[in-house]
Amino acid sequence: MKTTPLYYIHEQLGATFAKKHDDWHVAAQFIDPISEHHAVRQSVGIADVSYRGRYRFVGEDRAKFLHRIISNDVESLSVGQGTYAMVLTHRGKIIADFNVYVLKDMIGIDTAAETTETLFNELDKYIIADDVEISDLTAETGAIAVHGPASSGLVQSVLGMNDLADLPERHNRFHEADALFNYNAVCVRTDTTGEIGYTLYTAAAALVPLWERLMHAGERFNVQPVGWNALESLRIEAGIPRYGTELTDAVIPLEAELEHAIDFEKGCYIGQEIVARMKYRGHPNRLLRGIEIDGISASAESFELCHGARVFNADKEVGWITSSTFSPTLEKPIAMAYVRMAVTDAGSRVQIETSEGRIDGTIALLPFTV
Repeated sequence: MKTTPLYYIHEQLGATFAKKHDDWHVAAQFIDPISEHHAVRQSVGIADVSYRGRYRFVGEDRAKFLHRIISNDVESLSVGQGTYAMVLTHRGKIIADFNVYVLKDMIGIDTAAETTETLFNELDKYIIADDVEISDLTAETGAIAVHGPASSGLVQSVLGMNDLADLPERHNRFHEADALFNYNAVCVRTDTTGEIGYTLYTAAAALVPLWERLMHAGERFNVQPVGWNALESLRIEAGIPRYGTELTDAVIPLEAELEHAIDFEKGCYIGQEIVARMKYRGHPNRLLRGIEIDGISASAESFELCHGARVFNADKEVGWITSSTFSPTLEKPIAMAYVRMAVTDAGSRVQIETSEGRIDGTIALLPFTV
């Protein structure tokens, strides 16, 4: 069982834990997922996301090396900037997705727990004569996510930063240790809940002090600790795919409508030919869509469909469910699914197979209207 440096703090707050993301024991909820969900939509929530993988790239060739391997442009990024990218197979399928952020002396990568080891090995094997070194920082660092309309004010008050709301997504600010917070930290804009948000990276030893400062300063913002369950319902409402559900090594990025992870002008990278051919000479056979579920009681907060549940249009199988949840904002069950092109239009009617028979649903474009 793997735990984060904040595990005992979460215990003291009365968190309920669950095993997620490659055997990590994470806080599933602190009070209840619906209240935590609304706190993020209405004010601000903080969440421990230290289970995600973190790498550091150093060396003169670090940008050039990543640029030729991954799907998005790295060489044009300046200090303080960042991007979203993927490593693909030679057939254009997704090995891992991740955020890239550029600091003065290094390039950082943040990836899903499920792909931490795989991505490290995949990148490391391509280092031959390059002046670049990869280090896995997952154990020696931690990460706290801050999301919600009041997140900018909270982070600014804790780290002494200004104008954070103007920071573009995936760009970063570096906090040098000072009297306000006596540790170095990196603040990256990460809107992964559909609200403005930030991920704060710091040393593992600094994680507890940072959490406590966020909780104390957050009192005037009505801050709420947020567990995995609420993060998941927020993510699904926002229509953001994650690795292990929507993204796997059987999916091509354009099927998940992730063109922002691809630079179509930068030239060759692994899997580039397949992705370019799909964009310019053809089209995906399926696309990621939302489904609003009909006929389920609005009080069914524990609603969940089986991953992979089959989706039908009349008697024809047209797709499968990737994620599902009860949406506190829409007050109804929702899901994400890959569906055939014939039923990708908003308003298309589908049926989902369950153990108790088929239930009706309506296709929605992502993100859900919240």
